[in-house]
Amino acid sequence: MAAETRKPKKGEGVPQETPTRNNIAALESILSQHFSSQSWKALKSELEKRNFFVVGMQEQVRLMAQVVVDMLETQQNGAALITALSKSPVEKIRGVAAFVVPLLYPDDLQKQLEWLYFTGALEGTWPRELSAMILHNLIIQRGVSTVLPLIREWIKDENPAIRRLVTEAFRPRGVMLAHINDLKEDPAPLKNILEPLLDDPSDYVQKSVANNLNDVSKDNPTIVLQWTKEWNTPDATKQRHWILARALRTLIDDGHPAALKLLGYASASNLKVIWQDNTPRRIKINQFLPCDVEIVNLNKSEAGAVVLLLMDEPGKGMARRKSTYQIWKGKIKAGETKSIIKRIHFVDKNSQPRVEGVYRLSVTINGKKLEEREILFKR
Repeated sequence: MAAETRKPKKGEGVPQETPTRNNIAALESILSQHFSSQSWKALKSELEKRNFFVVGMQEQVRLMAQVVVDMLETQQNGAALITALSKSPVEKIRGVAAFVVPLLYPDDLQKQLEWLYFTGALEGTWPRELSAMILHNLIIQRGVSTVLPLIREWIKDENPAIRRLVTEAFRPRGVMLAHINDLKEDPAPLKNILEPLLDDPSDYVQKSVANNLNDVSKDNPTIVLQWTKEWNTPDATKQRHWILARALRTLIDDGHPAALKLLGYASASNLKVIWQDNTPRRIKINQFLPCDVEIVNLNKSEAGAVVLLLMDEPGKGMARRKSTYQIWKGKIKAGETKSIIKRIHFVDKNSQPRVEGVYRLSVTINGKKLEEREILFKR
């Protein structure tokens, strides 16, 4: 039976700007509307001079911002430029507005914060994520003690995008960002940011709070467990329960005994894994990787189980990368056999295409590795 194949969904893959498919015309259009006295015909050639179509997605947006600022040749139009970019119907161009902020006001912290508050509230993933990234870098440059007092009140903002802007920017690690070493060494300042948001009604904010706490757990597991015990009160809301469970996911994946116990999962003793024979030995890009297993509870009582598929995969050079997929979580009755059917879409990641080579798969329950297999990937 042939393996199922499907092209990546929107957002999967590596959506870089290319000479034939790009947003440069949209950028030129919005600039021409608001700065009609200046010619923007050279915009594309200026970007090409700086290897625009060779660099990665994030660098492309930064180059757009830099070229626009250079061509405008004056900071007097700073507010007008950011406002103009924010009105573009194209999300990525609205993201350029965020990148313009530190270029226009490199030495003015207050101005940067004012405009990042503005761009962080714009609609779309690009402006919001880039605003959080720029604020994150600003925290590294100026220090937690300098920036935090200036934006602490943002967590009370009625707009969930602004509340999330704070929790994302203050993540000790973040996603593909430089680390905030001060917070890795001492995460205490985060408690006053995150605690008021534990019952936040927005799942957009909830996910960010959980991700921030998960970052903390990687360097300070004891502190996160202490906070979790304190916050996990008998009257805790469903939002809080979800956040705390999500916050401990790395500790759960690693089989941390205290984290497992806190969430009601015991050791993996007397839980047996039967891995079905439908996982292939070879795979191609965009195919679905089946991973069907049966979990048998040999205990005389109910057992909680977190079942993960771990993928150890080739990276650039000699380095290897790891991906984790939670394939099931729940309770298994005494003597029960739980059948789990899982399909993983084997696609290129947004910024990291899959590398050819041997992929090592393992199934773990409550942090204990019980089964292993290998597959070979060739394009």
